[in-house]
Amino acid sequence: MVQPVRDEAPSARRSSVVVLGCLIFTLLTTGVSAGQPASGEVQQPSSTSVSTPPPGSGGKDDEVVETQWGPLGPADRDLLFKVKQAGLWEMPAADKVGQKSTNPKFTEAAKTIRSGHVLLDRVVNRAGLLLGVDLPQEPNSDQQGWLGEMDAAAAGDEFEAVFANRLRAAHGKVYGVVAGMRAGTRNELIRILANQAMITVLEHITALEATGRVDFNSLPSPAVAAPTSDQAAADGGVTPTVPPGSRFNRAGQESGSSGGNGVLIAALAVLIGSLVGMRFLKRTKKKASRRHAQV
Repeated sequence: MVQPVRDEAPSARRSSVVVLGCLIFTLLTTGVSAGQPASGEVQQPSSTSVSTPPPGSGGKDDEVVETQWGPLGPADRDLLFKVKQAGLWEMPAADKVGQKSTNPKFTEAAKTIRSGHVLLDRVVNRAGLLLGVDLPQEPNSDQQGWLGEMDAAAAGDEFEAVFANRLRAAHGKVYGVVAGMRAGTRNELIRILANQAMITVLEHITALEATGRVDFNSLPSPAVAAPTSDQAAADGGVTPTVPPGSRFNRAGQESGSSGGNGVLIAALAVLIGSLVGMRFLKRTKKKASRRHAQV
């Protein structure tokens, strides 16, 4: 009997979730020995225990502080602040849905936002503690104003429009910040925080858009990506280069203008080979299906 081919994509996704879960567990449990045990007994610190730095020792303004997790700069601290402040107003906003909307799509969106920030808040609080950064404890003035708009809006359609669009716009802004930090931070804890924040923010964006009330025309237009060609280097950008004297450079120099034709021919060969391979696989699957049906 022919065994069906299993799709390995779900398995890969599960593996990614498990890895991220282990990282978050490490962050949430790291440094516990530095605090007072629940039993009241004082534990003797081991040589490998992680110490909790004094509050406020994580630097301020443009200062870069060396930590046991890597350097911590102003952009790293800014991410900590933004993630913490997001939860300080988004969870109260989600709580208002039960009072001002009966739409099940908004109920589901509020549930997603609330549960996401419960975990994210634990992660950012732990990261702030281990990095010696004092985090904000209340929404900023803009966020307080958005909550006020929700309070003033009439229940139903008016509230739902304010809720969906204020939160969607805010999530869009912070998502870009988180992605940039994940790409460039040198701090291990900030990477863990950014990993979880990107997952959470994207889940929230998806849930908000599922309400059907997001006005996409009101969102800022995406910026054009920075050039990655030789023009970027001419403008002061950083362009990946091939080491001088490598076989890639030599081939390009020897072939001259014919190099482009060679690349095109190679690409066509790969494409033709792929098409032939796909047709062969389809025929093989059909034959296997017929044999499976006969069995």
